[in-house]
Amino acid sequence: MNSISAGWQSVVTSEPNGVSVSIAGMIIVFVSLVMISTFIAALPRVLELLAKVFPDTDTKAAADHDRVAVAIAAALYREKYGSSD
Repeated sequence: MNSISAGWQSVVTSEPNGVSVSIAGMIIVFVSLVMISTFIAALPRVLELLAKVFPDTDTKAAADHDRVAVAIAAALYREKYGSSD
């Protein structure tokens, strides 16, 4: 029965270029992880730049809706309880 062996001994004995292929694979994974980490670290700055180029109009509209809601609430309060001025 064939048994699957694991470890560096199987890498060295199974393929003549096993060590170099393993090192190349580790380098590829390391470089990929560094690129992902760099992207995640730079993402907030990139989003700030994009926010300057493409401003969010919904936040201004939401602020306007909040002001209208406060004005309506104040008017209803004054109508029900009278003006304190």
